[in-house]
Amino acid sequence: MALSSKIKVPLPSKGITVRGTGKYRYVYKVISTFRNESGQPDNIRRAIGRLDEQSNMMIPNDAYWEYYGNTHSFSDFLISTTEPLFEGVRSIGASYLIGQILGSLRIPDILKDVFGANRASAIKAVGTYMVCRGNVLESVADWCEGYTYKEPLLTSPGTTSLFASITYEERMAFFGAWVKLQPDNEYYAYDVTSFSSYATGIAETEWGYNRDKEKLPQINFGCYLGQKSGLPVFYVTYPGSIVDKSHLKYMMAYNESLGISNACFVMDRGFCKTDNIIYMHSAHLSYIIGVESWHKTIRAAINDVRDKILSMRHLVKTGVYARSVRSRFYGASSTLHIFYDPSMAEDQRRDLYRTVEVDEEKLCQLKQLTKKEAKRYKNYFTIDLAKDGTFSHERNYEKIDDAAKNCGFFCVLSNTDTESSEILDNYRRKDSIEKSFDDLKNHIEMKRLRTHSSNTTDGKMFCAFIALIAALELENRLSAFKQIKSMSKTALISELEKIKVVFMNDGKRLMNPMTKTQRTIFEYSGMSEDDLKSWINA
Repeated sequence: MALSSKIKVPLPSKGITVRGTGKYRYVYKVISTFRNESGQPDNIRRAIGRLDEQSNMMIPNDAYWEYYGNTHSFSDFLISTTEPLFEGVRSIGASYLIGQILGSLRIPDILKDVFGANRASAIKAVGTYMVCRGNVLESVADWCEGYTYKEPLLTSPGTTSLFASITYEERMAFFGAWVKLQPDNEYYAYDVTSFSSYATGIAETEWGYNRDKEKLPQINFGCYLGQKSGLPVFYVTYPGSIVDKSHLKYMMAYNESLGISNACFVMDRGFCKTDNIIYMHSAHLSYIIGVESWHKTIRAAINDVRDKILSMRHLVKTGVYARSVRSRFYGASSTLHIFYDPSMAEDQRRDLYRTVEVDEEKLCQLKQLTKKEAKRYKNYFTIDLAKDGTFSHERNYEKIDDAAKNCGFFCVLSNTDTESSEILDNYRRKDSIEKSFDDLKNHIEMKRLRTHSSNTTDGKMFCAFIALIAALELENRLSAFKQIKSMSKTALISELEKIKVVFMNDGKRLMNPMTKTQRTIFEYSGMSEDDLKSWINA
């Protein structure tokens, strides 16, 4: 059992027993009582902590929070909210920089308006911790004491109570205020990822298409990311069994209450289906969405422009040609932008021919096939299958050539009047949301939820969203610096945490001089060494 002497709680008023014969006495929760075979009273119990003899309070272990966690508020577990009054050293460079970045985006102001000063400060601290240390919060108290200044000193149980206190209404109020700060006529990339969990107490975790190829139930996470700002704006979670394209209209239904207007939504082809396109038109929503080239009407449109697309008059970007076709696609009148990239065509054609060669090698090694196996090879081969499973095969060059002729083509559907060149730019930029999901799962380490109930999951996901805003803005500001000096975000955090402040017992504060690398990181972030010194002594 994990114990922390920094945390003490009152003994539960009933249902416990205290036992111990050695140095310590331990507190047990009585689960059930009964009489044993001898007729004597007995019970089943579970240790929930150790008795602190001096204060007559209890130092809780992990089991305590399972039974009594919801009886506390997060403020019960704040170690302190004041500056250190002892002699010591703190490494505050990373937490300062992240805090200033969030401040420049006005995130703390919105949090304070929605959650009040105490919880706002705690949410900001947890978000900063996640950027620096990830999703595992057991060491948050030690991190607060060693790597922050002017922040509440949280404990792990305190963060659990904080997560449970964050309501749906509060999250929506935050999103509404955050949307108001976004640029006008924004392009929002929309996509979905999922988070796996072993927990059984999270209502939305269900079996579905697992993007990480894990054999676990999951929760889906749909998100808008502003392509001008490069920052996430809004998210929802929903059951892991629901497929992405089916949830689109439910996601878009939030737009009115959030105040999202004059925006265009950019999506990949996984969301393209007739119902969704008709819905976007009926709701007067602008979209840029990828489409599958095998669709009958799409193939017909490609065939109509195939022979005329390769002309300088249709060159929209270096090495990319485009034609636009106005017609009825997926049940609604819209514009299909057909792009052709000769370099991509050659790469795809080479991959296609290699696939044919590999499949042929496999067929040559086999003596028998089932009907199901034979069907797999019929895309590029003619298979003559006998009743006993023996077979002969030959390449079907007509099918191979038919597949090869569409290499290099890709299509994007839109109901806007935007030129093909701008459509291509915006569609390519949607990949930024995939990169943000990668940050959320790997740098912030939310690939595993590490929660056990729905209310704590919702609150923790919100704090991770705040962390993601900070991480992506840090990436945006330092993109030019990272081109000069290749550093991962983890390496950047480590470098910043070398900036140390010494707190003297007479109240003086001394900061070590910054290195050249640290000063450069600050400069690219829009800050200076003097800014930090002023903040420390303010």
